[in-house]
Amino acid sequence: MPHRLVDRPRILSPICAAVVVVCTSLLASGCTSFGKPKPELAIDPDAVPTNYKERIARYLVGLLTDRADFVGARIAAPALKPVEHSQHYVVCVEFNGHNERKERVAVFLYDSITQFIRSSPEQCAGAAYEPFKELAAELPPT
Repeated sequence: MPHRLVDRPRILSPICAAVVVVCTSLLASGCTSFGKPKPELAIDPDAVPTNYKERIARYLVGLLTDRADFVGARIAAPALKPVEHSQHYVVCVEFNGHNERKERVAVFLYDSITQFIRSSPEQCAGAAYEPFKELAAELPPT
């Protein structure tokens, strides 16, 4: 005699029922953030540079070879200026070593010096220079 399958109502165990209820309630409550990474804080690539005088002075210690450039140097506050095809904060630095005036700009991106280059006429036009005491303090010994 062949066995007949009897259709019986399926009864879920209490644990399975609890799991189904929790999963259903999570889906229904709109918890769609599971498994998604938390968004990172946005960093402004053109934020005003912090401690720019000290950072430029430390940068220039390894770059300058003429002691005269350390004496009488002047620096301006950061300003948003054109650099190539975009705007960046630049800091104008003026050197007067050997009675020769040279203007350079430190270009900042993500609060870091990315370039130290000759300034274009519009980059430092109207810059309000002040003595660069931080650079003079870094004057290497003779």
